[in-house]
Amino acid sequence: MIRKKTKEKPKTTRICDHPDCQEPGEYRAPKDRNLRDYYWFCLKHVTEYNKNWDFYQGLSAEEIERHLQNDVAWQRPTWKLGHGGIKGNENIHDPFHIFEDVGLGMDGKHNPPQNPEQKYEKKLIEAVSFMELKFPLQPDIVKRQYKKLAKKYHPDTNKGDKESEKLFQRLTEAYHYIMERLGKL
Repeated sequence: MIRKKTKEKPKTTRICDHPDCQEPGEYRAPKDRNLRDYYWFCLKHVTEYNKNWDFYQGLSAEEIERHLQNDVAWQRPTWKLGHGGIKGNENIHDPFHIFEDVGLGMDGKHNPPQNPEQKYEKKLIEAVSFMELKFPLQPDIVKRQYKKLAKKYHPDTNKGDKESEKLFQRLTEAYHYIMERLGKL
């Protein structure tokens, strides 16, 4: 491998923008809230400038609050949950029932969480119970629990016991059913 020497770029020497300072101006500091024009200061003067500079200087309390609210969403438009141009809730796919688990229905109104028996089908509840899991289900936790129980029920670790073989088969079916319902298979 051949290495080529690269020429160092010559540094442009700026002089500190602070009056009566002849040090090199290596550090930039914004002139105003637009953050497009900058002063160039030496380390001593940029530190002094930054201590005294107030981004919100000259704004009223309401303007500052509005600015902070816009910064929460990176100054992008936002909508209330369930709004924003989506007609109805048929376009929202919620396989993990996230909105229901936090008590917020797809209509944006508060709906108390339902019991798992009401929300899920019987076969899923039985599979979750057999695998000693709790709702809401997370794929990584399901996989971890499957590996743990597979070691426990595997026929090879139980010297070919027929009962453990049946439990292992039931575990595998439960795992595949849950992962299929989560959309991870």
